Amino acid sequence: MAGRREKYPEKCPWDGGPNQNLANKPEWVLQNGIETVVFSKNELDEHYFNIRSNENEETILAFRARLLYQKLLDKGYKLQEW
Repeated sequence: MAGRREKYPEKCPWDGGPNQNLANKPEWVLQNGIETVVFSKNELDEHYFNIRSNENEETILAFRARLLYQKLLDKGYKLQEW
C-alpha cells in the first residue's frame, strides 16, 4: 500500500538567495483568520525551528518546518509581510 506523499515546498521565506528579502527576519507569521502560526529559527541549533500557535509551542526539525509551512499554505494561511 503506497502512502500519501506530502508536498515539499520549493521556497520558504527563510531561504536565502536572490530576490529573497524575508530570509533575515527573526520570525515568519502565517495567519488564517484569527489562527496564527509563528516560525522562528532555533538560536541554539540551525537544524531546528521553533513553532508557536494559538494552542502550543514546539521545536521541530527544519525539514518538518518546511512541510508544515506548505501544509498551512495549502489550508489557506497567508504569510504576513510586516
